[in-house]
Amino acid sequence: MKKFLLASGIALVSMAGGLGTAHAINISTSEMVTICKDTGNPAAQNFCNGYAQGVYDMYVSDIHPTENPAYICFPNPGPSRADAIKGYVAWASKATEYSRLPAADTMMRYLATTYPCKK
Repeated sequence: MKKFLLASGIALVSMAGGLGTAHAINISTSEMVTICKDTGNPAAQNFCNGYAQGVYDMYVSDIHPTENPAYICFPNPGPSRADAIKGYVAWASKATEYSRLPAADTMMRYLATTYPCKK
């Protein structure tokens, strides 16, 4: 039993050692456009959709009525996620000056300029 506990403890410690090694990777706008344009690749489409949804969810979670008001306001009814991503890809493909910026940054730029809130 002691050997089992020792082996389990060693396994847990070695697994935990790898937990802190993950690094955030910035996906550039040009890379994201390439991924999102790969409509025949389900993995690429899943990544594109998940990334875009995550960027938007982080924006929504940060909204505060007085300290950080919304600056993206979709019409009612709003675009589908697929239509918003298509619009982003078209916009980012033309806005080549942003191609090296992180995709999250340019997604927010696209949404803010395309769906601004009325003042």
